[in-house]
Amino acid sequence: MPAKIKTQGIVLKKVELLNLDNLITIFTKDIGKIVAIAKGIKKLNSRRAPHIQTANLIDLMLYSKNDRYYIQESSIISGFSKLKKESKKISMIYYFFQIIDKLLPENSHEEEIYKLTLNFLIKLSNVRKLDNTLIEKSLNTVLNKLGYVRGHKSLVELQSIVEDLLGEKIRFFVI
Repeated sequence: MPAKIKTQGIVLKKVELLNLDNLITIFTKDIGKIVAIAKGIKKLNSRRAPHIQTANLIDLMLYSKNDRYYIQESSIISGFSKLKKESKKISMIYYFFQIIDKLLPENSHEEEIYKLTLNFLIKLSNVRKLDNTLIEKSLNTVLNKLGYVRGHKSLVELQSIVEDLLGEKIRFFVI
């Protein structure tokens, strides 16, 4: 594993730690899903804090030490601000990201799934009339690519399949 890595990624989630750090789950273009430590991100003067928000597309410089990634630098490419103004779209993003986060293994390069996730965000930010079509199509494609389903399934069927795979309930969004 190289000591420094420059890549692009989508922030899937943040988990606050007791000190000034956060654990950030990022779906990167070059490495796949990773969990990285953002040291000092909760300081009031942190320059990285605005970039490291869920559903942001960012450029980042990582360094690795003892099989752990640390975010050294970050800059925002897109905050998908249109998405973050509508609660139903936010709910859909969290649902999709929760499934991606739970199904993808860490450090497994999944460029097609990365592109599908990025396209999902772009299409969702541009959709005017929100319905379940986009997420149903996106989840079908992801689950087909990962080998969990064949053919097209309804959103309810996909929900059931994912819950069976994970052995836990996934909070469903409502439109």
